[in-house]
Amino acid sequence: MTQNGDRLVLLASARDELEAGIWRDVLERDGIAVYIKSGDPMASFGIPPAPGSIRLFVQAGDEKRARWLLGEAIRSA
Repeated sequence: MTQNGDRLVLLASARDELEAGIWRDVLERDGIAVYIKSGDPMASFGIPPAPGSIRLFVQAGDEKRARWLLGEAIRSA
């Protein structure tokens, strides 16, 4: 049986791989595990994913802190 904090929740959709990587780095620096998945089926063929199709997931227990961290990172950019 999994705890409620163990389930993955969608945190954000990135415009591209660079943006997803920056967000991942910000979150991982604070100890939050990030799972990235492309929603574009053509990405598996080496074609760059469509804008907005890269999704970042975190565990439900980390969602509130992750949203705060991303908000701070965006404001300081």
